[in-house]
Amino acid sequence: MIKSNFVAGLLALAVFSYAQYSGWNMFDREAGAQASRLNSGRTFHK
Repeated sequence: MIKSNFVAGLLALAVFSYAQYSGWNMFDREAGAQASRLNSGRTFHK
């Protein structure tokens, strides 16, 4: 059981690393929304 979890973790890490290397970003849409919010003139909050 521990070995299978270890192998599954390594496989997930490999897939995530390959996705990052190829330029795919899971949070690209949220980052774009944040950038447009920052450019609206209100860059901080209290």
